[in-house]
Amino acid sequence: MSERVIRDIGVLGTGLWESPPIGNEVFGPEFAIRSTVRDPYNGLRGDDGIVRVAGTELIPGQHDRTIAAVEHSFTDPYRGARRRRWFPDDLLVSSAETEAATNALEDAGVDASQIGAVLVHSFLPDGINPKNATKIADNLGITGCLAFEVESVCSSTLSQMMVAGSLIAAGQADYVLCTQSIAYSRLRDPNASTTVFEADMASAFVMGRVPGCEMAFSFRTVGGLHGAISLEWRRPTGAPPTPVWHGPRERLHMSFDRELQKKVNADVAEYAKITTAEALGKAERRIEDVEIFISHQPMSWFRPYMEDTLGLADGVAYDTFEEYANINSPSVTASIHEARKEGRLRRGANTLLYCPAAGYTYGAVAMRW
Repeated sequence: MSERVIRDIGVLGTGLWESPPIGNEVFGPEFAIRSTVRDPYNGLRGDDGIVRVAGTELIPGQHDRTIAAVEHSFTDPYRGARRRRWFPDDLLVSSAETEAATNALEDAGVDASQIGAVLVHSFLPDGINPKNATKIADNLGITGCLAFEVESVCSSTLSQMMVAGSLIAAGQADYVLCTQSIAYSRLRDPNASTTVFEADMASAFVMGRVPGCEMAFSFRTVGGLHGAISLEWRRPTGAPPTPVWHGPRERLHMSFDRELQKKVNADVAEYAKITTAEALGKAERRIEDVEIFISHQPMSWFRPYMEDTLGLADGVAYDTFEEYANINSPSVTASIHEARKEGRLRRGANTLLYCPAAGYTYGAVAMRW
């Protein structure tokens, strides 16, 4: 087998920030009427039968599962989400990340003092710089290692797996703690229909030596799509930049470039094929060998889209969209966590992970769990 496969290293435990779920009733009975006309990504079926959604073409006979899911989604004012979590206004994101990390350490049976590195992705951190890594380490009483950010937005779980596995394989750490978080509620526009399927979460996993586990990675970077989705500082039109110590008028603004976003949506399936095939090839496996497939979950129909794109058998793909909605980088860890609890993800299972991520990057991991 290729030396590019990381062997005998795997995930020992997982954990989430625990909070009571918030149901769709929070939006009120009038939401269903208001949401339909405001959705900018409403799918349209052409005379040729092809369903076009923001640059994605769904062809009958090739994307039947996706078309059914898209058409169902656009008749549902909640876009397939049934529950979600939002951080309380007074909760520090680092505190949520610490809770998830504590739960992952307990699940792994690893003491915080044994951790050799802490890898973190916080969207949004408590402050601009320094970010949350050292705060999480301090909250856990970890002092004997480096704590730093490893982030590739939505695919941060995959990036952290590669870095953590490499650190352990190189003998630089026995155990590595990885955390991810998203705080969409602190950015959301209450008048935007996406509010119903964007949520908050903090997640974590611990990696260490696990005989028989294997990981093979594939990544692609397309920097020309960097502006498709961005979170940036905006200042009033015509206003000069203001030094931060003078009280800036800038505000955080999440923006979307519609044309670049169409390009992203048009390309995501091709990069799914490229990266998953390469990762599986390194692991000397085929798509038919995959027992469970987990991906990012930006919308309710992304899972069936991947099923159709990759030719996955029914029941192989797994997600947690109905329970957690779109939770950015924690989505893969949350699905791993729930699949383990349900017994869907067992030791030795041939597992495939795939994530697109703003920037833009695309990544896949073929694993023997």
